[in-house]
Amino acid sequence: MELNSVILTAGSSVGFFKLVNYGIGKLPIPETAQRNAWKWKNISTSFLHSLITGVWSVLCFCMHPQMAEDLIGTYSVFSHALVSVSIGYFIYDFFDMVINQKISHSWELLFHHVVVSRHKTWYKEKMYFWRKTIT
Repeated sequence: MELNSVILTAGSSVGFFKLVNYGIGKLPIPETAQRNAWKWKNISTSFLHSLITGVWSVLCFCMHPQMAEDLIGTYSVFSHALVSVSIGYFIYDFFDMVINQKISHSWELLFHHVVVSRHKTWYKEKMYFWRKTIT
């Protein structure tokens, strides 16, 4: 996956999850969650991300079973797109938390998002440059 495609996919993912969060906000909120509507929307959006990427990751292994034996040298555009979508989600969720929640209540999750996004970005960079050197 070329860098432009990665940026486009991650950016589209940010927009998609923003729309999902907006849509969830239009749905009725359970009475038990009305005390903190933002948290309800955030957790619901996170659940949808987990559901999408969980199914997607299983599909990656079904479509490319050789990935089960070699996660470093084996890759597909489909699996790279999965990583890009997740990076986009983590960027979206990071800013959603910064804007809507006190830092003192969410610093662990913010740190988690930075570390995971950086790790996924590092992995994509490593794979991109590794492929360029062997081709």
